[in-house]
Amino acid sequence: MYELWEQAQLGPLTLKNRTVRSATNEHLSEPDGRLTRVWADTLIELAKNQVGLVITGHFSVDGSQRADEGQPVMDSRADPELLRLAASGVHAHGGKLVAQLSHSGPKAPPAVNGLPAKNPADFSLEELDRLVDQFVFAARLCQQAGWDGVQIHNAHGYLLSSFLNPRTNLRTDEYGDSLENRFRLTSRILTAVRRACGKDFALLVKLDANGCGDLHGLLNLFQEADVDGAEVSGVDFSARAGVKEPFYLRDLEQARDGISMPLILVGGIFSLQTAQNVLAAGIPFVSFSRALICQPDFIARMEAGVQEESACLACNGCYKVYRQRPVRCVQHTVPIPQLSKVFGSRG
Repeated sequence: MYELWEQAQLGPLTLKNRTVRSATNEHLSEPDGRLTRVWADTLIELAKNQVGLVITGHFSVDGSQRADEGQPVMDSRADPELLRLAASGVHAHGGKLVAQLSHSGPKAPPAVNGLPAKNPADFSLEELDRLVDQFVFAARLCQQAGWDGVQIHNAHGYLLSSFLNPRTNLRTDEYGDSLENRFRLTSRILTAVRRACGKDFALLVKLDANGCGDLHGLLNLFQEADVDGAEVSGVDFSARAGVKEPFYLRDLEQARDGISMPLILVGGIFSLQTAQNVLAAGIPFVSFSRALICQPDFIARMEAGVQEESACLACNGCYKVYRQRPVRCVQHTVPIPQLSKVFGSRG
């Protein structure tokens, strides 16, 4: 049985415990996607409070295809000093830092980008080649800034998730139809990032438990791609407001036969007991998201034995409250200066 507070190995990374901050949009960049100091401070605060692995909110690898105004962009405009500051600050507290890299695809609003959203069938072969290069460029920026790895976002209906989903991937060429074909773009990205960054730079993925029609087959493909770990979420995670039990544990238990690749579970984990139950089920890492929006020090409080249940309401109010007032959680009362700056005029 795994122990939550024991040191653990995840690919090339030695983590101080088995806790992960799942990628969670910080909403702390400028409206044009440039990073801010308060964004870096938020990541450092998590490491200071004993999160073993901090995964950033999703970065867009294409500044013209962002998911919302303010989504940060990992391209040539990214501030290397802030990237280095985030890495050094997380490392100073014994944590590891990984960037989640994404392309929004069908979830890129035209009102934000001035361009139509793009589904899998809308990409030419030349555009897919360019997309692979964009992911590699973003990963190299992180590596050069001293980060520990990247997580390639294959979940939640963004572009790579849409390629994997037979209901949204309507291509009839080598990128469509069979699961192996739908996986081809992801495979190319993983191979290219690994080649560019090497084995000492962690290569993780996030995937949907219920988005491709064959979770076991998908896990096998990621394992064959030699990724260092796979975090399992689902396309319907946002529809499970109020649920405080692991969303996808049963799906994962039924699909993991023959899978030796390290697995991370996210969704519905709000207590020490639930985290320990996930570990007891043979899942070696536990991810937290909304609990750490509500209380960035929740992991530290659990480890110190002063709190076992998250104060999070699991209400999903954090999905929109930052646009209504400058806080991250409906229970927060102290404004975040950067949110005041970005959204204060919108009321």
